[in-house]
Amino acid sequence: MRNYTKLPQFLFLCSLKKQQLEVESDLDFLLLGMVSSQKASKIGFYLNQSANLNLERVADFKLPDYNPQANTSFSKFAWYDEENHLNYSLLANKEFGLCLFNDLKQFDYLVTIRGGIEFFELQKFMTQCRSASGIDLVALIDNEKLKSKISWIV
Repeated sequence: MRNYTKLPQFLFLCSLKKQQLEVESDLDFLLLGMVSSQKASKIGFYLNQSANLNLERVADFKLPDYNPQANTSFSKFAWYDEENHLNYSLLANKEFGLCLFNDLKQFDYLVTIRGGIEFFELQKFMTQCRSASGIDLVALIDNEKLKSKISWIV
C-alpha cells in the first residue's frame, strides 16, 4: 500500500514558478565622476556654493585592511535634502596614491545621488557643478555595470 499523504505537497512544489530578483527603485542611484586637483574639502565647499547643497564632512570611508598602520581611508561628505528626498554623497576616489575604484581611475571624486531621482533635474545639477571653481570635468557614469561594486559605498 502506497502512502499518498505527501502527494499534495509534491504537486504544490511542481506548480511553483521560477522567481526573479528585482532590484527595488530605492537602490537606484545616479553616479557622477569629477576631475579636480583640489582637496576634497574645497570641492565640497565649491559644490555647496554652486549647486546649493549643504554637504558636511562625515566619517571617512575606510577600506578593511589587515595592516593596521596602512591608511586606506577616503574623504567623504554627505547631505540629505529633506524637501526633495535626496541623499547626496561626495567621495574621494583617489587619496594617498591609492584609487578606490580602478574602473574609474580617471575621476578624482565620485558623487552619488539617491532617493527621489525620478524628479531630479540632472542636467541642471551638472551645469551647476561645472560652473564651480576648481572642478575641471563632470561626467555622468553608467552605473549599471558598476552597481555591484559601488552599491556598498553609497
